[in-house]
Amino acid sequence: MKATRLRAVEMVRRIRDRHARQLAGKTEAEIIAFYRAAGEAATEDLQQRSKPRKRKAG
Repeated sequence: MKATRLRAVEMVRRIRDRHARQLAGKTEAEIIAFYRAAGEAATEDLQQRSKPRKRKAG
């Protein structure tokens, strides 16, 4: 199996630049709402993807 090369710094820079373009000229309240909505969406996505796990006794 071939390992996938992850270019984390480039990926983070692209995300940062995209957010900067989307948030240009927005108020502080709009920026907070943007990140709050993104966080809630990510949490919901994680909950849907996660399977309930049984706890081991003891």
